[in-house]
Amino acid sequence: MFKKTILDNKLRIITAPMTGTNTVTVLVLCATGSDYESKTKNGISHFLEHMFFKGTTERSGPLAIPQELDGLGAMYNAFTSHEYTGYYVKVGKTYFERALDVLADIYCNSLLDAGEIEKEKQVIVEELRKDRDTPTQYVWWIWERLLYGDQPAGWDVIGDETTIRGLTRPDLVEYFTHQYVASNTIVVVAGSMDEAHAVSYVTERFRGVRHGPPIRPRAATAEAQRVPDLQIEQRATDQTHLTIGFRGIDAHDSRRYAAMLLATLLGGGMSSRMFTKIREELGLAYTVATAHEVYADRGHLVTYAGAEHGNAAKVVEAALGEYRRVRDELVPDNELKRVKDYIRGITLIGLEQSSAVANFVGAEEILTGEALTVEEVFAKMDMVTSADIQDVAREFVRPERLNLGMVSPLKDDTEFRKLLNAL
Repeated sequence: MFKKTILDNKLRIITAPMTGTNTVTVLVLCATGSDYESKTKNGISHFLEHMFFKGTTERSGPLAIPQELDGLGAMYNAFTSHEYTGYYVKVGKTYFERALDVLADIYCNSLLDAGEIEKEKQVIVEELRKDRDTPTQYVWWIWERLLYGDQPAGWDVIGDETTIRGLTRPDLVEYFTHQYVASNTIVVVAGSMDEAHAVSYVTERFRGVRHGPPIRPRAATAEAQRVPDLQIEQRATDQTHLTIGFRGIDAHDSRRYAAMLLATLLGGGMSSRMFTKIREELGLAYTVATAHEVYADRGHLVTYAGAEHGNAAKVVEAALGEYRRVRDELVPDNELKRVKDYIRGITLIGLEQSSAVANFVGAEEILTGEALTVEEVFAKMDMVTSADIQDVAREFVRPERLNLGMVSPLKDDTEFRKLLNAL
């Protein structure tokens, strides 16, 4: 169970006490990311995330924060997505106040030093190059560009070298001032704690967060696909890395639980249909997995696989075959039960950690404004029938929603287009 407290300034605090653990995780989320950026400032959300660790009015210099947290034996990091940015520290329970002090300080009092900004540009460019040089990472960038094109949903969260190098201190200060406000902020505390003290201490330490609504609006995502689409990023790789799937539904759609079950049925675990067909029966790939990713205004059902170049078309054909099957045939009751039990089991195992609990409730609160308990999620999942899954599959598995992204040295896309057009 967890408790949500909304302060007068609209900052939200979510506390999730846990027994049987000696750790506590503090996660601070800001409801802003690359979906809120302009094209010329693409990457600013991620850049600002980096700068929060470069010194504050209380902790000067880029080493002060990591030295303090390392001295606690903490696990800490930050992340940026299309829709939100997060900062977290996980510590032994006796260090809760110290962890919260650091997070509140970087969130409210970061210096955004001009010299550190200039130095960090090259660091972020190298991060971009690292991801671009990693086919298993880069194929997802290709996938989102393919689905959404030249709009925030299709831009890389990290930006590009031109936008990164073009950012200035005034840009970062303006973005920070506009977006990092109380109504855009969620503080999650999960783990071993005194809940009343946790709420009181968060309230005290985050009183410096600015009031008022965020200024930058979120750009609405346009989806105008009419026929199957394909993009190959030519690279001298040992494998062809591919993502194949369909436009899905967003986080507010009640059918998302049917879509979650559909994705798990297809590619969650070693007994899933895609894994069984592509790896066990055909022996074409090592890694095969399917997911339905949801955002506040969009979603997608996608399968990833890596295969020998000469087998890539066979993998696409096999994946399309499994998509057709789940669209055209009802899922047997015993298979649906196994999928539900699988989700229930891996979810409970994952939520044994305070950091996982913090992310579980925080992400849902950001996306929908209504964090659910794990019991509530399971209840919604248990209501899904085989007919519900087929209904969702019938909506998804259509030519006008189908996309294939690839990182590969292959140049001729004729065979792949033929397979897509035959759906």
